[in-house]
Amino acid sequence: MKWPCGPLDLSQQGNAPTSELKDTLAAWAQPAALELLKGTPINCLVVEWAAGNSDDSGQQQTLKPLIEAGRRTGISFAGKVAAGPAMAAAVQSARAAGISAVVLDQLPKEPLDLPVIRRFPQDGMAWDAATPIFSATGLDWPGLKLDTMHGDTAVAGPTGVPWVNSNAWFSLLGRELAPGKIRWLDFDPPEETRHPATYSMAVADSEAYGSRWIISLSNDFRGALLKGIPQVTAAWHETCDTLDFFEHHRDWQEFQSEGILAVISDYRGDHAFLSNEVLNLLNRNREQFRIIERSETLSKPLTGLKAILWLDGTTPTEAQLADLLGFVRQGGLLIAPAYWGPAGASEQIRDPAIDYRMYNVEKGQIAVPVEGFVNPYQVAVDAHLLASRRNDLVRLFNPATTNCHATYDPARKAQLVQIVNYSAQPADFVTLWVRNHARAGRLWKPGAPGAASISGSAAEPFSGAAAPGTEFDLPAIAVACAVEIEGSNS
Repeated sequence: MKWPCGPLDLSQQGNAPTSELKDTLAAWAQPAALELLKGTPINCLVVEWAAGNSDDSGQQQTLKPLIEAGRRTGISFAGKVAAGPAMAAAVQSARAAGISAVVLDQLPKEPLDLPVIRRFPQDGMAWDAATPIFSATGLDWPGLKLDTMHGDTAVAGPTGVPWVNSNAWFSLLGRELAPGKIRWLDFDPPEETRHPATYSMAVADSEAYGSRWIISLSNDFRGALLKGIPQVTAAWHETCDTLDFFEHHRDWQEFQSEGILAVISDYRGDHAFLSNEVLNLLNRNREQFRIIERSETLSKPLTGLKAILWLDGTTPTEAQLADLLGFVRQGGLLIAPAYWGPAGASEQIRDPAIDYRMYNVEKGQIAVPVEGFVNPYQVAVDAHLLASRRNDLVRLFNPATTNCHATYDPARKAQLVQIVNYSAQPADFVTLWVRNHARAGRLWKPGAPGAASISGSAAEPFSGAAAPGTEFDLPAIAVACAVEIEGSNS
């Protein structure tokens, strides 16, 4: 959690911080403020330590009693240190003061005496340089995208569906490109955020997809929290309940992502924008997909996939092409920017509404866009249509502003579907459909003492479904919930 206080944080508030804000920053510098963390899963505070200016000394003196008090209760501190000639000295002073790690935007040439948490801008991620714990800035505030001209009016996408901002795609990508490393998502609440329940939403959007949000509260919220205003206190408790929920289900992050569509790219350099945005839009459209880094194509099993989307213009290596064509010959679909298949394959127009050339290769097909991959939104929509919705693993009926993430635990042969609500209002009458046949599942939700049994019913066949599957009628979803179905796989 970010813990703003002291001269450095005050200097970041603009030229004329109000007296109330000054009082809030002063109050948060007091060890007594740490009582807010009692009984919560929060065990690390991120503080400003050194910016390389005249305020550094005052900042460090302000933090000293806070750090001493926090360490006595098991709280660690990560200090932000700015790059510059004084970096090494600042790190030494941080170590002497009891700071456990430093947050740096760039690594020095010489090794440091403290563990480093490297911080990257989201659009400048250097995945290969990620430290065991790393953070990313420049991410979206999760939730409905609001019209800044009309207050709480939600912005809609091209289909009229409310536009939902989420960092799910980044979390899933980080899981593939920086496996085994802990992702801290560093984003602050926007000024227009007025509903306190959105903090729980930010936690759920991060945790459900395997990352951790560096909790960041607005100035007004922090001030009101110390004053004990009931609505704000209730929202803080809900946020902590959501944190506690995911902390008690940390094993879920080890489950395998499910999906009938694999997206392959190197996700770097000139390919970063298209590939990242396609992942974002696939998730926004509730498509369940698997991410495969291009260099890892041959090491990842292709079992269970119906389609592969090869995004990069780079031609596969000979070994990769043999693997991809083997997938196609067995009945799979390859969506690629160019035709790489055997000569003489027959071509057909599968659907006049989709501008792709379709090449039949034994049991499968290769789909090539007539004009290449130009619009990320169109690429994401076309990929779902080409892979066919009849192959969906999960669906949400009457989804409102919810989204879902399906994973699988091979050890227990259990499927887990996590659902996140991106509205400040509860999502009512949502039905979860899964392709599996199941009589019952276990429903988990924040604040509940344990799992509740939830009955599944055989779904009536509907248009486009490859199998009837099972439906679960969900209770109202305030922030998030999860349905666990044992003994099944997609």
